[in-house]
Amino acid sequence: MRPWIALSPSSSRGNAVVGAVINITLATLITLSVLALALSAYNTLLIRDAAVNAASRLALPESTSQQPYLQRLLDDSLPELAGIQITELESGNLVGYRIVSELPLFGFLNLLNSDAEVLVAKETIR
Repeated sequence: MRPWIALSPSSSRGNAVVGAVINITLATLITLSVLALALSAYNTLLIRDAAVNAASRLALPESTSQQPYLQRLLDDSLPELAGIQITELESGNLVGYRIVSELPLFGFLNLLNSDAEVLVAKETIR
């Protein structure tokens, strides 16, 4: 016959505390990850908006490179820890920009790579 071991209230209370700490920690990390995804989606929209704005200015007749303007827009709207690489694109009658960025995150996620490419038709004067 197996001996019957009765659990005292103090040992079950200790297990409840450990379980609560683990649940709170996991809930906090999940909440931070969801907030990080929302923030990264917002930053991606800011990057695309800046690329569209600069590409539309680049498509005007007799316009020069808008890369300094685009860099200034991105520097003003993104966090300082973001790594940004801008490439000017030109293909026939299309002009635009390709922006590759690494956005800092927190929670379960470390870095998010974002890639935005915008091409617009170049206007010509005839």
